[in-house]
Amino acid sequence: MQKTDWVFKLKRKAPQFLEKLKGQKIPGFFRYSLSGDLYGERAKWGLGNSVFAVKIYHTLGILPLLAPPEKNNLARFIYAFRDSQGYFSDPIIRKKSRCRNLLISIKHGNLNTRPGQETMIAETRQALSALKLLGEKIAAQTLRLPGSSPAIRRYLQKLPWQKPWHSASHFSHLLFFLQNSNLANKSALIDNAIDWIKKIQNPSDGAWYQGNPSWQEKINGAMKIITGLKAAERLNFTYPKKLVDLCLENKNKARHGCDHLNLVYVLHYANQAAGGDYRFAEIEKCAAEKLKIYKKYYFPAIGGFSFWPNKANDRYYGVKITEGLNEPDIHGTCMFLWGISIVAQILGIDQEWGFNEHTP
Repeated sequence: MQKTDWVFKLKRKAPQFLEKLKGQKIPGFFRYSLSGDLYGERAKWGLGNSVFAVKIYHTLGILPLLAPPEKNNLARFIYAFRDSQGYFSDPIIRKKSRCRNLLISIKHGNLNTRPGQETMIAETRQALSALKLLGEKIAAQTLRLPGSSPAIRRYLQKLPWQKPWHSASHFSHLLFFLQNSNLANKSALIDNAIDWIKKIQNPSDGAWYQGNPSWQEKINGAMKIITGLKAAERLNFTYPKKLVDLCLENKNKARHGCDHLNLVYVLHYANQAAGGDYRFAEIEKCAAEKLKIYKKYYFPAIGGFSFWPNKANDRYYGVKITEGLNEPDIHGTCMFLWGISIVAQILGIDQEWGFNEHTP
């Protein structure tokens, strides 16, 4: 108990951290970092920040306890970033990332796609996910989704699978949107997408990719594939033991909040798919070790985590948004709390700790 008592204190302190990040003028707004943000609440930005806040409330198990006006403020703030076609985007992120997104489109040979569209798709997925947690009735039928098997194949083939973290994210978004659409053939389309993705799963390590990406790209990409399968209620895949091997081989190489979360996430669901007993003692040991590492990112006096060691995240979708000070941020806090919810499941103490996992 002594070794994990900080986790129980965290459950009391994390909501206090969110209170420190709340805007003073605009209901539903949250700052990204404690004191180093480059933009204030009047700058018409912060979509991602409020999405992270919703997910933190959910992970801590206190979202149902929020007063209805506070939930309504969060939902209204998020809806304010939706356009007439149903997409969500942060205007500052969109404006500041134009040059970067154009370069990405050129690099990936994807000039038929409007620069920034992929970021907008990602922001839309996260916004809808948060609204769903808030109890809103979401529907993705207004989005321009591939509506046939050939369209699904074309969509997935155009993604740069040499960078699986990026491409697998969009596979995950696609399955989330299809699952939450009113398309009559959505089940068949989801199956088509899963059938296509099976073709690029590598039997040597269980990850989904083309070329020779890094271990980080493989594991982080695998995490995105699994979130998509989970969102579509199709959580089944082959070579789970190879994925366990891949994660355990690289367990000490994680660098930031997403790395740490993604590794335990893939490890957890690969273990489940493998039957729950493959190298399980090593998996438990890895989960316990990860918890010790997570603590190094935690600011106990404040109640939040930094995305990087001793440094708040300074970029979001490639846009510089904070000074990167030695302080916690809402993104790191969301990732590490999510990671703790997975660690608790691996260790079989999730009921005791009371953290909720969410579908991203």
